[in-house]
Amino acid sequence: MSCIRKNYNKKIFTEAHNLSDHLIGCFLKDKDLKKIHVIRNFKNSNLKDNRIQYHYVSENNPQDRVFKLLDIKDMILIAPESKQINIKIFKKLNKKFNLLNSNYNVHKFFSSKKKTYEILSKKKIPAVKIERKVTKNSNFCFITKPVYGAGSENVNLIKSKLNIENDKHLIVQKYYTGIKGSFTMICKGKSVEVLSCSEQIIDIKNKRIFQKGLIIGGLEKYREDFRQLSKKIISIFPGFFGFIGVDVIKIENVWHILEINTRFTSSLLGIESAYGNEAVKKITNLYLNKKIGTKKIELKKITKVLFN
Repeated sequence: MSCIRKNYNKKIFTEAHNLSDHLIGCFLKDKDLKKIHVIRNFKNSNLKDNRIQYHYVSENNPQDRVFKLLDIKDMILIAPESKQINIKIFKKLNKKFNLLNSNYNVHKFFSSKKKTYEILSKKKIPAVKIERKVTKNSNFCFITKPVYGAGSENVNLIKSKLNIENDKHLIVQKYYTGIKGSFTMICKGKSVEVLSCSEQIIDIKNKRIFQKGLIIGGLEKYREDFRQLSKKIISIFPGFFGFIGVDVIKIENVWHILEINTRFTSSLLGIESAYGNEAVKKITNLYLNKKIGTKKIELKKITKVLFN
């Protein structure tokens, strides 16, 4: 098992920054790529290539000015769900650019953990139930999460009476000890292929739940389960496009969805190491040529990605 560690100053770099850097590196492997424009808030980057053109947003150079001056057609949006940041930026960018993302309705539904549960349960897809109340005598532990949040942001463990029926910003779910994992897939219309099958590394400190990392390929034996689940998702919601991450947990021998991320996730950081360059080619080919290749990918080696 090889190990990749995300070393970065959390005060300076964000998850989006790391993911975009890695994604840019993936696209640069394509020799036919002539130019790639990168819009970001940070000026720190180790990526140097004459095909990259950076556009930095600041107080003196607001994003609206940058967007106005850009003479490009296609754009990939990578932004966190926190405080509905991704939805707000999506609305703005969608007016001028061809966003290589899932459509707006899919984006809006699955940015919200509450809406995710409601729409999945309505469509008979197993999802972890959202509780309305926690009783004092309950035999379960529960967790609270923000309705709009990225990763394990502000996920807390509780075991006391709580009523959040009127709280529009939090949800409550039972805490299950089953296998926690995630799979990534690439989608276009009703075509879908599972890329990675990963186990999540979870830690609990001071009643806070953190995802410490991922074991990419760690749940490979469940690939067929995830393939069937991905086909069901796409058959009902054909508006998905591109790289999608799905967080799941096994409850009573059934995989239940926790959330669906309509964007690149940290799994991307270990996919090439775990599944080889063919997996990267599948991703870039979809965005550059709008095609999902037919060649199957295979696990080369289990790879651990750590987030600290």
